[in-house]
Amino acid sequence: MIKGQGLAKLMAKTNSQALDINEMDNEQELAPPQINQAFLQSPWYVDICFVLLKLHAPPGFSKTRKRFLKMRASKFCIMDNVLFWKNHEGILLNCLTLNETDNVMKEFHAGDYGGQFYWKSTADKILRAGYYWPSLFSDVKNFFVSCHKCQIFEGKRKLLPLPLKPISAEKPFQQWGLDFI
Repeated sequence: MIKGQGLAKLMAKTNSQALDINEMDNEQELAPPQINQAFLQSPWYVDICFVLLKLHAPPGFSKTRKRFLKMRASKFCIMDNVLFWKNHEGILLNCLTLNETDNVMKEFHAGDYGGQFYWKSTADKILRAGYYWPSLFSDVKNFFVSCHKCQIFEGKRKLLPLPLKPISAEKPFQQWGLDFI
């Protein structure tokens, strides 16, 4: 029996070496994750950070609220003291606090990265750049509603195209041409 246990340990060691798995000693423990204090003070992320750091919901929550919070926190992760959100493709997006969102919206709306685009395209551009906050779409829409330039050009996209008038060729090889200068 002792030979069988020794063989099992040897097999386990060789398998872990073959798979390049590092085993942890019993004395060695994982350090608990740390997070930037700005996220702990943000009303958006307080409960999510609590779940990620303590691995249970805050006391005083109902059973359904605890379950909802744990399901919501499963989309977040902490790396290098920064909170990230995983989108549906598994890409990690940097979570922003309330103070940082205004600067990002201004930059993507009227800065070097932006233009007077539709609010949905600007929100998608912010997501593609790797930023996220829970009220991203509603904040960007409200920001565009308050922009005077966007309100001036907003009705322009609602204009219907003019009807096309076909031109018939009366003779062979007859054609029309336009020159743009």
